[in-house]
Amino acid sequence: MKLKDAMPIYQRYRQQLVDQTRSLVKQRDAAKAKFEATNDKTWSDEAATLQLSIEKTQEEFDKNQEVLDGLTEQWCLAANAENAKALADPETGMAATMSKIMTTVARMCAGDKVPYADEKKLMEYDSDLYGKAKQAQMMMAAMKEKQKEYDSLWDDEEGGEYDPEGVADNTEAQGELPEVSPEASSEILDVTGQQ
Repeated sequence: MKLKDAMPIYQRYRQQLVDQTRSLVKQRDAAKAKFEATNDKTWSDEAATLQLSIEKTQEEFDKNQEVLDGLTEQWCLAANAENAKALADPETGMAATMSKIMTTVARMCAGDKVPYADEKKLMEYDSDLYGKAKQAQMMMAAMKEKQKEYDSLWDDEEGGEYDPEGVADNTEAQGELPEVSPEASSEILDVTGQQ
């Protein structure tokens, strides 16, 4: 199961457990109040049974939280690994991007023509640097007889966007995941026979 599919299941189950705990606590408190008002042992037994249900729910919550923490850790590790890989990649990493940016600046400052896509990348990286390079390009172009024209430095890139979160979402969950169903919370936690 992919992490993007597994995590919401356990998050919803956690919310079910929280809601069930709240409900059980209200029922227990009401039973305690009725016992104090009537001194009827039935209400005392009911409160004790509800307390057991609360404790069982808390145990189930702790187990579920442990699974959810593990899934979250796996997601973070996958996203961080993808970030590290992207930064270190000699063709698409940070050093490669900086090299392309500086090459574009150098070409513009020499008065040469660079593709609009390259100018746009420079502008997105640093608009002040782009403005200075564009100004230098116009001044140098006026002094040249013929400007060189360059192909885009980014043409060789694939169209896909860098998405470490998407990679993490689509990573397979590791380890055995306990099954969780809507019925499970009521079956496991219904010690009193009430729902």
